[in-house]
Amino acid sequence: MASFAIFVDCLLSMIIYNNIEEVNLLHPVVTIGFFDGLHLGHSTIIDTVIKKSKKHNTPSLLITFWPHPRLVLGKDADKLRLLSTIEEKQQLIQSKGVDGMLTIDFTPEFAKISAHDFLSEILVKKLGASAIVLGYNHVFGHDGQGDFNLVKQHQAAFGYEATRVHPVSLNGINVSSTKIRKALKAGNLCLANEMLNRPYSIAGVIEGGKQIGRSIGFPTANISPANITKQIPANGVYAVLVDYEKKSYPAMLNIGVKPTIGDGLKRTIEAHIIGFNKNIYSQKINIRFIKKIREEQKFESLSALQAQLIADKKTVLRTLTHKNQLI
Repeated sequence: MASFAIFVDCLLSMIIYNNIEEVNLLHPVVTIGFFDGLHLGHSTIIDTVIKKSKKHNTPSLLITFWPHPRLVLGKDADKLRLLSTIEEKQQLIQSKGVDGMLTIDFTPEFAKISAHDFLSEILVKKLGASAIVLGYNHVFGHDGQGDFNLVKQHQAAFGYEATRVHPVSLNGINVSSTKIRKALKAGNLCLANEMLNRPYSIAGVIEGGKQIGRSIGFPTANISPANITKQIPANGVYAVLVDYEKKSYPAMLNIGVKPTIGDGLKRTIEAHIIGFNKNIYSQKINIRFIKKIREEQKFESLSALQAQLIADKKTVLRTLTHKNQLI
């Protein structure tokens, strides 16, 4: 079984700060946001920050928050699903070449800070921002009362440059984390991946199963997502890549209730890693969703299911080869 390299080690160095008092960057160009998923729109904002930092010969600093404000403020927190964990977000931001990332602990107390105080006391006095770059619809401060207009209004008095980044659109649709979540939930993986500009991914741990798949020649790895708030794509069968120990393997993955062999109630994520025969129970893996190949369906017998899985395997390998995922 051939294996496939997945990532080139990132040679870029980014300083990660978990406290405002730790930041020691001199007059940075700053941007603020949750940056869930780091999609095309976020990348445009970060590219603008880096361009300005190079122009003015100052460092770049991205400010984000954790946990998500909705989880802290109780705004439909039980319905919230995220595109990236804090670790994934750090890796994605580092790959963009940002000099520093500050993660602010979002607490009820922090949420009470007014927009003006956040701007004047934190961005200006504590961080000494030389420029502030915001997305077109970003709001900040208590009750989201701060926006680009507030930042622009005070730029002369506070001595920084204010820049607003316009939305990025695909086929007339503005890219946003909310739209990507909706696309994943609806099974539109193609749109989600286009907006992310990369395959959507989920990290998880392998758990034991009933091994029914093994009995028909398709052993599966049951995957438990590492973070319960991650957005799970819609039910169906997917062509995916499974990343394990710095290598990547082609796989066919099913999300759903296993109507042929299951109780039709419990939703699971199971992957058959093609040509892979190692025991990796309790091991960590990462799944990259390349394409949805069909809907989940119920078969009349195990033999009918087996026949479909044989066809699925061919489709998955053909799909991954066509998309240049297999070398």
